[in-house]
Amino acid sequence: MVWTEKMNLLIFTALILLVFCLIFQSNPKNRANQWCFVGGCIFAGGVLKEYLYYQIGPKLIEKGIWTVRFSELLYGALSTLLYYFALPTVMIFCYYFCRVDWRVSRFFRPICFLPYLPAVIMCIIYPWQNVVVYQKDRIFCLSVGCYNVAYAALAITLLIAYLWKNRQKGEFYQRAGAALCIIAMLAFWGLTSFPYQALGIYGLQDLWQFNALMVAAVLFFVVFHLFHGGIWGMRLRLEHYNWTDSARTIRQNARYVSHALKNELSKIEWSLQLLERKGVSAEELEIIRHSTEYLKRFVYETQIYSDSISLNPAWCDVSALLEEAQEDLKRRNKKIAGVTVTACADQPLYCDRIHTLEVLKNLLLNAADAGGSRGTIKLSYTVSKTGGGIISVKDNGGGISAADIRQIFEPYYTTKKTERNMGLGLYYCWNVMNAHGGRIEVKSKEGNGSEFILCFPGKGRKFRLKKRRKEDAGDKTGSGADCGR
Repeated sequence: MVWTEKMNLLIFTALILLVFCLIFQSNPKNRANQWCFVGGCIFAGGVLKEYLYYQIGPKLIEKGIWTVRFSELLYGALSTLLYYFALPTVMIFCYYFCRVDWRVSRFFRPICFLPYLPAVIMCIIYPWQNVVVYQKDRIFCLSVGCYNVAYAALAITLLIAYLWKNRQKGEFYQRAGAALCIIAMLAFWGLTSFPYQALGIYGLQDLWQFNALMVAAVLFFVVFHLFHGGIWGMRLRLEHYNWTDSARTIRQNARYVSHALKNELSKIEWSLQLLERKGVSAEELEIIRHSTEYLKRFVYETQIYSDSISLNPAWCDVSALLEEAQEDLKRRNKKIAGVTVTACADQPLYCDRIHTLEVLKNLLLNAADAGGSRGTIKLSYTVSKTGGGIISVKDNGGGISAADIRQIFEPYYTTKKTERNMGLGLYYCWNVMNAHGGRIEVKSKEGNGSEFILCFPGKGRKFRLKKRRKEDAGDKTGSGADCGR
């Protein structure tokens, strides 16, 4: 093994570990990221075994540190992990990425064992202790090649099918970018690692080394998107700052600005009241009052809607929630044609009542704004086959463009030009549903109205809410509740 090939092996191993460490670090508590990282480590170990066996092993054998048999066993163990167990692990990642754990929650654990059954069979037919010998057997190479190519094709098909089904959702481009990383590496690895041996094509033994170029391209892709929109639930922003200022000082300054602003607003309000008592009545005073109210509301909503969500879940009567949200809409004097409840299941919903009610108020207010005086709003609450709660808010307004749908859940993003709309309402709604371990979906076409769907975890998952909140915090590509009816 020449020096260049040795370095290629080490560089290839380092690139794989770097890519999958970035993926894992983006959200360490997300199940999809965890299994993706495990699969990446198996692939890295499979590459490293070549360096250990051909470069480090002979030197250690000469020094008497380990034996030839130990070197073969170590090579066989790492090869077995790569050949038999790497792709089944990728399948588990696909399950979590495609939210299979929420769609078939009752049978999910047994389903997770299924991909490993063929791996166990392969271990029985071709025991790991003799992999060094088997690698010279064309039948073994053909079996392992077909086994891995079939799994890679199945995983790629599952990812593409999921992306196609969810192509109109706001999170599509985030999830598509993440899936593309895995699809590219799976496809390239499956095509370059086995066929030349399995089909008896010689002279292509070094073809697998081009996988290093593919992994390097994926690494560049991930790093690029970290600074441009984000990927794998992580986004980095480049900011110039004075490195001598501590983070504690910055946080204190932010709190000071908020506190000072509220104090000054209170003084302005007090001055307005004095002027009114003295009989001063002018258009300028009304402008000042209006600006003061707007700034107070801005400070309040910024603090409430952008703060972390802390839930206090309990069983709630959804019909009462819908009624209270409608009463709030009436108090705001929104002139619309009407609000109707088309369906309301009797089953209570396990949720945080205060936050869920605030979400409904936001959605109703947006629906009323979209429809105008002739607008109608349809509310419904149903229960999915898996026991999940589904609340729908549908309007007959002008709809939302595909470009806006991809950004409506971003903080401070709004298409409305009024002072009341600060672009935090839907961001808050997303945070609340994410904290519940659920999700919020939007279905809309320009000119055909919009429907916002709140998907809550089903019965039996309520005890996992706290755990799920920690896993999915800050990850808009994380798992969600089942919205299927």
